[in-house]
Amino acid sequence: MKNNNIPKTGFAGLKAHFKDDIISGFSVSLIALPLCLGIALASGVPPLAGIITAIVGGVLASRIGGTFVTISGPAAGLIVITLGAAESMGGAGIESGFAGYPHALGAIVIGGLIMAVFGLLKVGKVGDYFPSAAVHGMLAAIGVIIIIKQVFPAIGAKGPKGEILEVASEIPHYLMHETNLSAIIVTLVALATLIIHPIIKSKIIKMVPAPMWVLIFTIPLAMYLGHENLKMVNLDGGLLGGGGLKLPSFEKIGTSPFWIAVIGVALVSAIESLLSAKAVDSLDPYKRSSNLDKDLIAMGAGSSLAAALGGLPMISEIVRSSANVNNGAKTQWANFSHGLFLLIYVLIGVFIIEMIPVPALAAMLVFTGFRLASPKEFKHMYKIGLMEFEIFVVTLVAVLATDLIIGIVIGILFKYVLILFKGTKINELFKSNLSVEHKGSSKIIYLKGSQIFSNYLSLKKKMDSGVQNYDELILDFSAVNFVDHTVMEHLEDYARLAKQNNKNVHIENVENLHPVSNHPLAARDKNSKAKLKNINIDSRTLELLSFAQSNEFEFQNKIADNEGWDFYTLTIRKKIISIKNIISTRNNNALFSIADIKTQEGAETTTDLESTTVLKISGLSPIPKFYMEKETFVDKIAEVVGARDIDFDTHKKFSNNYVLKGLNENEVRKFFTPEILNFFESNLDYYMVSNGTDLMLHQSHKVLETKEIHELLNKGKGLIKCLNKALVTV
Repeated sequence: MKNNNIPKTGFAGLKAHFKDDIISGFSVSLIALPLCLGIALASGVPPLAGIITAIVGGVLASRIGGTFVTISGPAAGLIVITLGAAESMGGAGIESGFAGYPHALGAIVIGGLIMAVFGLLKVGKVGDYFPSAAVHGMLAAIGVIIIIKQVFPAIGAKGPKGEILEVASEIPHYLMHETNLSAIIVTLVALATLIIHPIIKSKIIKMVPAPMWVLIFTIPLAMYLGHENLKMVNLDGGLLGGGGLKLPSFEKIGTSPFWIAVIGVALVSAIESLLSAKAVDSLDPYKRSSNLDKDLIAMGAGSSLAAALGGLPMISEIVRSSANVNNGAKTQWANFSHGLFLLIYVLIGVFIIEMIPVPALAAMLVFTGFRLASPKEFKHMYKIGLMEFEIFVVTLVAVLATDLIIGIVIGILFKYVLILFKGTKINELFKSNLSVEHKGSSKIIYLKGSQIFSNYLSLKKKMDSGVQNYDELILDFSAVNFVDHTVMEHLEDYARLAKQNNKNVHIENVENLHPVSNHPLAARDKNSKAKLKNINIDSRTLELLSFAQSNEFEFQNKIADNEGWDFYTLTIRKKIISIKNIISTRNNNALFSIADIKTQEGAETTTDLESTTVLKISGLSPIPKFYMEKETFVDKIAEVVGARDIDFDTHKKFSNNYVLKGLNENEVRKFFTPEILNFFESNLDYYMVSNGTDLMLHQSHKVLETKEIHELLNKGKGLIKCLNKALVTV
């Protein structure tokens, strides 16, 4: 159920959404605390540095940012930059006395200012330039580096110095001869907690984020094993003690390591922040679009200020931002409150923080690194197409062999080589080959030649003009020879956002191009002679096709347009990935459509996929928007502290088993007649949700077998009989 009442911003938003934002901010702060400590230690700087950045990002940068529900703070993706800067300018880690730390801070100050200038120059759109495969390759390489570096503190060993591949070659020796049993026990407990937490469905367990469960388990464990046997977090007195704010040094400003760090901070921070902000926008229940230029200014200025106080560079961070959305945040005040809670923690909770064992933090980062470079990521890139997979692998290897900046440049250059071999002309590399025609309320863009990542910005400029001035934008691909995966991704996202603003973007004649893989957003090449392998029809599709045919129902393998399938319990804070195995039939003039819907919750490293079989009932007269969910013990506690749902005194069984909420309580109460309430009291494992036009009936979020689908259809027919007394069907 989409709420069209967009949350207010500024102090009006604080007043209207204080409760939602402060609860989410508190939850996110519990995730942020251990991650900030771990990122700082992995970056070779004092642990307090990570918390300083999160405080500045939340309390200050959030007030000038261009996003709505992102969380600002240090990121695992910038560990490599900061660690490299500290090591090259004096030394990283406590064993060197953090000798390179002040010089790294100086580089971060300047890098942040450059990032802010990017925003002032309105180059946020440059985030569309980087090829998707190269960016994913860079992130995967960062994941590998994090894993390699964090293996050593995870086993309680002091890691060797040197290039990353040299360090990796030392891991077997350290595993055999340099391990600390206490550290390994803590690490294994932490990893087990992080792995098991997403699998557990208990709402009570989910209320506490996984990183906090790690601390709940490992702090007592460390006390039992003995702090003398483990390396512990040391805040050196906290903000008000000897380990308080540190000042940056610019003594190394004339050296190449300093400026390598500056460029790394500016570019990598900008790329990651832009990617994260765009990803979180897709999860925002209100589908707001961030001002990316304003966000660059805020993150750049915030990084400089944080570094001036002894902190790390900051970005709009994806893991904490995704958690923020899932916890029901409405405005930037959630980011503010998360920073405020962290400030409170370091002012009054130093003693507790210093009870955290370092191996537990290392385990969290190993887990984060694995998610960035997991086998699923390799499999995903391979499914998109061989070209994307090659670019992904080349970028990954190049980053490991050189550094982040050189590595991603190599990945981009390698892509240019591949697309030139595809027949792309030199004059098409940076400017889209197109012509424009206007017909009434429509703008038609005729595309030609190659449409690739580096000429997309010129195409987007024409598209923006069309969407602003016309009701319909048509992209004609008749004369296109090649379009890459990055452009296909951008166009899909562009059309989705345009539809939210009641604008239509249509792509025509793209079927003349041959997709290089079965992925829906694969690159397309008119001159390709390679034939795709036959699409494998899985056993479930065959089974449901047989079910539909035997019952004389219509069957459709999949649909490309998700419009009309947006229901609150299905898509709130989620994105529909696919709608498959659609079975359709009519009953009492209503259209019944059963489908398997796959949704994505979270983004990037927090992605969680879920498939559900649902029944959509269309052809009804206008109905109120509402949703039903199972009422849990947590919901009953929430009612005690003021949360309310729609209850019916005459139907206690219904009210005790369901949470029912809607935009207009009076309309919802009128809709839920005694017949409908009795229906659900007799079918307590079914749930109904309305988007204002159609109804959706489903069981818990699972894929149903054919026998269960038949039962779902029968329940739908029974529901229609009840609705006949409340609705007039079309």
